[in-house]
Amino acid sequence: MNQKLKMALGGGGYCKYAPTFPHFTTAPGFVDEVLIFNARLKPLFVISLVEKGVPITLTCTGWSMQHGAAVLHYTDGHGLSMTETRFVSTDERFVSQLVLELAGKVERDLHVVQWTTTDGEGEAPSLEGDSFRVRRQLSSHDFPPVPVEIVWSNPDSKGARCLQGFFSEGGSDRPDYEETPWFDMGTFVHPKAKRVMTKPSPILPGAKVYLGLMRHVPLKPGQKAEHRFEANVLFRAKGINYRPRRPEPKDENGHHAFLAKAPRFTCEWKPLERLVKHRIEMLHLLRMPGGAGHMSSPAIAEGIGVFHEPIAFSAPAIMREARWLSEPVYARGLVKLFFDNIRQSGMVPGRIYITALSGTDFYHADWGAGFAALDAMHPDRATKRAVLMAMQRYVKFLANNRDPEGSGLTDIVNHFEAGQEFSRRYTIIDEKADKAVEFQEQFRLKGIDVSVFRYRLVKFLAHVADELQEKAMANRFIAEAEIVHDTIRRKMWDEKAGLFMDVDPQTRRRTGVKAAVGFYPLTTDIPTPQMQEAMLDTLANRAEFWSKYPVPSLAMSDPYFNADGFWKGTRRNCPWNGRVWPMINSHVLEGLVHVAERGNKKAQKLTHELFQKSVQMMSGELENLAEPRTFEHYHPHSGLPSRFRGVDQYLHSWTMDQVFRIACGVVVRFGELQIDPVIDDMPDFKLQNVPVGNKRFTVERRNGKTKVVPE
Repeated sequence: MNQKLKMALGGGGYCKYAPTFPHFTTAPGFVDEVLIFNARLKPLFVISLVEKGVPITLTCTGWSMQHGAAVLHYTDGHGLSMTETRFVSTDERFVSQLVLELAGKVERDLHVVQWTTTDGEGEAPSLEGDSFRVRRQLSSHDFPPVPVEIVWSNPDSKGARCLQGFFSEGGSDRPDYEETPWFDMGTFVHPKAKRVMTKPSPILPGAKVYLGLMRHVPLKPGQKAEHRFEANVLFRAKGINYRPRRPEPKDENGHHAFLAKAPRFTCEWKPLERLVKHRIEMLHLLRMPGGAGHMSSPAIAEGIGVFHEPIAFSAPAIMREARWLSEPVYARGLVKLFFDNIRQSGMVPGRIYITALSGTDFYHADWGAGFAALDAMHPDRATKRAVLMAMQRYVKFLANNRDPEGSGLTDIVNHFEAGQEFSRRYTIIDEKADKAVEFQEQFRLKGIDVSVFRYRLVKFLAHVADELQEKAMANRFIAEAEIVHDTIRRKMWDEKAGLFMDVDPQTRRRTGVKAAVGFYPLTTDIPTPQMQEAMLDTLANRAEFWSKYPVPSLAMSDPYFNADGFWKGTRRNCPWNGRVWPMINSHVLEGLVHVAERGNKKAQKLTHELFQKSVQMMSGELENLAEPRTFEHYHPHSGLPSRFRGVDQYLHSWTMDQVFRIACGVVVRFGELQIDPVIDDMPDFKLQNVPVGNKRFTVERRNGKTKVVPE
């Protein structure tokens, strides 16, 4: 299966169909892996057409995406055609809606079979007359288990009958009806009554359980038959009984309702227009409701696969994307979710799971900038008051556990928690840093990126505390911000290299490693004008960071730089020793805009070039794709993405936010929408449904003139 033909389906619930490496995209049903929260299940179900005991071979003649659903067309070459509309509903149903149509002159006697396989673990499957169900604890990777109950059915009308389930040895995991026990029997065997399956004794290790149901569908020439097959996922366990409301029949996946709350963007620069559409579709795909277990608020996952859960590392970036929705429930929900689940120590969990928080990881994150951006568009005192005390505890955690000596700089203690593993930033401190076990402390490094994150957080919290009349708290935050600001400027600036660097707390010296995170202070008032000029020169240096497709995570002059993603001879999934990461580009672009909007011509030029290159990489333009994809990282010389990861729906940058800021010149300041261009040749565009508080605006640029109109 060509990765460029992948599909991703979601309905705003905890369930998704977004296989990282699909093999059977065009096979009817959900054959490739589905995501149930962050647990992967394969197959969910197969749809087979059977005639006189023999499966009919269907050929997919084409498919397209329509309103968040996949529409696939099949034919058997002998007059029978089938259209499958495949989608995931807002209430956790994987749906395959079939329309069968017969041409010609001969009547045909068909059976539609919905079937799946599972293992013999957990509770025995229940065969229930016209449906079947399985209760399981699902888990993938090393994540806590997800308690689910799945019911397979043909719910649109009576007539479906459950098939007898069988334990079986072997099988290829292909969606071939010939491998099922019912094919060999030459007939459909039904259980005599509703009952739970009896496990054989002894159970063969690795035995499969074949489960299914069938519907008789006789077809006359010219006749159509419509039938719906689904798998309904319920989340049930001790203390968890989550079942959402049924959706609107005409908008079961919530696609229309979601788009009504999103900005509408058209532009003469078509790759840019497609990129914005893609980012909005990702927000639709990756959003999650609140209500199940520790998911106390609505949120948005970082991506598909192992990233299909809310992750602190990316949450502030996603908040900046989601703030463009007219209802900020997901942006606010993200910050509330993590700080509602703050640990007793004040540590913010790195990931939120449904069933457990114990043993979760930890990520440093740019919470202050994300929260400030959200507050600029959707100010809300209730949200600030709800999280202020928890954020104060988190600031104390950083001071006590990541800066115990009170230096004003923040420690990274393993190569995972800054979200940038496999980098010389860490091995220069500890040569075994890349062999860290989980998120345990292994070394101490004063990180420039995480110190900037701390500065931006305490600076914004000083503003929040002052607004909420917490004067003593505001003064403490102001004092801490001043210390962090001055210490970063004095201790982490390297005049010779022309950028900021990490500091070794043992030697109290800069490490000498030129990493792209050294440009993060550009987003703040920490650098002096002279420092800003030096940083712009270093960034623009073609021997250091200005590759053909910038910005590599490590300077090209570094001996550990590798453009191909190899670390010590092996290509890694997440290498930060030279690949181009959209998150880094977002931080660098934010810094360049911060300088450019103050009239710096060099920063304006670099902003324009870096923005264009970023759009080329992420819009699919370099691969001649009709639809964009967002990958984890890209090649600094070719601009090609990390397709080997299989993850092409990934949110850890604020690309759409920067499209509106850089290409459109739109910015929200002091509760008002303003037009403040930072590049000269902005394209003509129309941006509708722009939210600022309770107001909505349309911004349009035509023939070089921009106007803002209230809606």
